[in-house]
This record gives sequence, structure tokens and C-alpha cells, in this order.
Amino acid sequence: MLFKEIPSIAIAIVKDDNVIFKKVYGYSNVRNGIKSTTSTSYYIASTTKSFVGLLIAQLADEMLFDLNDEITKFSPIKNFKNQAIFKGVTIKDLISHTSGIGNDYLTWRYSSEGEYTTKDLINALEHKTYSLNNYKNFRYNNFGYNVIDLILSEEFNLNWKKLLDKKVFKPLNMKHTSAYLSDAENNNWNYALPYVSVNANREPHLTTTQKNDATFHAAGGIISSIDDMANWLLMNMNQGKFKGRKVFNENVITKAHAKATEGNGNFGMFNANGYSLGWTNGSFGKHEAVFHYGGFDGAASMISWLLKDNLGLVIIVNESHFGKGFSDLVGSFAYDVLLGNVKSIEDYSAKTNAFKEKVESKQGFDKWDENNRAKLNWNLKYNFKNYIGTYVNPYAGKLHIKLNDKGDIIVNIGISTSKASPSQNDDAMRVEFRDGRGHNIQFVRGKRGEMVAAIFGGDVYYFVE
Repeated sequence: MLFKEIPSIAIAIVKDDNVIFKKVYGYSNVRNGIKSTTSTSYYIASTTKSFVGLLIAQLADEMLFDLNDEITKFSPIKNFKNQAIFKGVTIKDLISHTSGIGNDYLTWRYSSEGEYTTKDLINALEHKTYSLNNYKNFRYNNFGYNVIDLILSEEFNLNWKKLLDKKVFKPLNMKHTSAYLSDAENNNWNYALPYVSVNANREPHLTTTQKNDATFHAAGGIISSIDDMANWLLMNMNQGKFKGRKVFNENVITKAHAKATEGNGNFGMFNANGYSLGWTNGSFGKHEAVFHYGGFDGAASMISWLLKDNLGLVIIVNESHFGKGFSDLVGSFAYDVLLGNVKSIEDYSAKTNAFKEKVESKQGFDKWDENNRAKLNWNLKYNFKNYIGTYVNPYAGKLHIKLNDKGDIIVNIGISTSKASPSQNDDAMRVEFRDGRGHNIQFVRGKRGEMVAAIFGGDVYYFVE
């Protein structure tokens, strides 16, 4: 591998109705020396949206609902006492990120917390949804897809995960793809473990945040192999046909790909100019493109194709700090070679060196930050054992603090666990639930010194035991 920070990368290139290149490099399990293969399942994060967008277009074609139906027609929203903030929002708005509303608690619990009941999610949706004050302009987030999940389950008694398996994965012969992470273990699949490489030795280590089935949500909840993703790309590029069979009607595919809203910006190797149903519309240089990225701790994915060239590629990496940048470097090189813009790797030396400098800069800053934090002393007012317990926020979930056998403070919230370290603030500790991104937990005590609450991420978690 050119960069040792990258544990593995999987690449597939499609031209017309053929896979012209497919290769995997590196390891799915670094510690055990297990190599990735073309059937290795990777977490694809937000690239999931392209699947769910098509599913919603298909369900609309089956007349389960209309894309322009207001969501106040459906449970659980139709049962809310106050529906004002949801008025005028349609199914299409949710999928194209133009609802004009948001809910941080809902997206947090779906993607990063996982300790919830459906009642918890509905309660958060009803009481903590707020206006983005953007007049329903495009604003990318996970919210709309999470609401679609609730509508499908509460109004229609349908499960998006099972629907995808029936309507997409099986028809496309996607043998190592699932919306349940547990399927990888239960079926003994080769699963690419999630890594980050910002550390002292600059080598991949497992993330502190580990996904599970509960956090595989409709905005980011699929594992797939490069074999399977090539099939997904083939079908999309060929208007619903796969290996000569019509899997989806052309009008459903067209509806999923057609720009639903404007939205400009730079997305790595692409320029964006809009969003459809689970896809970003834009360009690669002068070439019109459809694409989507995905990213989470230990995961980076990208799927795209150039419309008039009928040329597409998929790249998946199991590292998050440098994975996206490396994918863009490899992906842009592949497109430029195939489009005749470059003749050799030497023509890309400037871009390769620029990425190398970014890696060096990030690693250097992290080392400097780590050295500075190592000099900090604890500013807690009491002995470690006085902070042990469970803290609860009715919308955000539970915060657990305990001591391990070595006497370290271990903090857990949902799927993330961190060993606490000193904070510069009084009566506070630092945690790093997301690798490379630390936050303080500030403690609040009563007049007699008794523990009252912990403040994390702007939310108050009340001490219960």
C-alpha cells in the first residue's frame, strides 16, 4: 500500500454493462492478517441512501404512497397533538433533504447511541423537531431517512431492511450485502473491521465506536462487498437492467436519479449541483456525474458514474481519517486515465504529494495535541469513585461511568466507549468517543456536594444511580 494508514481498499470500475476492473488491496483484519477479498463486506455508511432512495421510488411506483404526500397523513406523525412543524413536508422532501426541519436527538440515537425503543424515537420526533429556518432549501442530514423508517414501520408495518433484501439485494445477486451487521458474523462473512490511523505509530487501530444492528439506520446502515456494489452500479447505470434482466422499471430508476433540488458545493473529486432521491447530482470536471459518499468511524465509501461516458466506479475503504481523501485520489486518477486525461502515475505525482502532505500534517498535529494533553493534571474535585454511575437524558439516552480493574475511568454512551483523560476545566473529564475528536463531560453538584448531573454535547444527563 502507498500509505500504511490505509488498511484496505476495494475498487470496481464499470463501463457500459461490464465490470472492466475489480481489485482489493490490504487487510480486513490487520491484527490477524486476514486479507480483504472481492467478497469482503464493508460498512458503506451514507451510501446506503442510494438504496433507500430507490426503495422509496419503487414503493411509490407500487402506489403504497405518493412522493408528494404530506407526512402528516401517516403514523406516527398523524397522531401528534401538534403537527404544525410537519405541515407541508412531503415524502420527497424527506428523501431529498428539503424538509426544512431537523432533529439532532433522533439522528444521534439512530446512528451513534443505539439504546432506544421505538417509543423513545417517536417521543423525540414529536417533541424535539425544530425548523432549520432555511425555507426548505437543501440541507444534507440523516433526519429525513430516519423519519421514513418510522413511517414505514408505524403506518405500513414494513421494515426497510427486509424490503431491501427482498427487492434489491436478492434480485441483484448481492450475496454479501445486508442491512444487519450481525449477518456478517452469523454467516461467517469476511467483514472489514473499522480502523483509524491517527496515532503515535501511524498504523490502523480499531475504532472506539463500533457499529451494531441498532445503529444500522436508513440513512447509513448497509454492509456490502465490492462484488455486490459492482452489481448495484451496473443496474443503476443500465436503467434498471442487470445481466439482461429488467430488475426495476426504467421510470423508477429515472425518478430516483432525477434532480429533485438544487444544491451547490464541492464534494471531494466532484462538484455538486443538486440532489435526487439518495444521489448527488454534479460533475467530474466537464463530465456530468451522479454520485454519493459515505463516511463514519472506520469507513469511507464512494459510488459514482459519468452519465454520457457510461463509466462508473465504486471505492470502499475501512479507515475514516484518511480513507475519503485516499479514495478521491485513486478515483480521480482512475477516471482521468480512462478519459484520456493522464498517461501515467507520474502525471499524478503532484496530487499524490499533496495528499501525503495532508496526512503528515494531520499526524503531526495529533502528536502535538497528544503530547500537550499528556501534561495535564486531573481537575476533578473528588476521588474517581465519586463519578461512577448512570446518567440519563430522556431524549439523548444514557451515559455510563465506571472504573476498570486498573483504576481508569471508563465512559460509555451507546456504541462508543472511551477511557477518560484530564480536562482543563474544573470538575470535568475529557472523552474521545469518536477517534481524534475529544469532548468534555462537565459535572454538576448540589449544595452538599452530591452528584446532580453531567453535561455532554450540550445536553444535561441527570444522575440516577
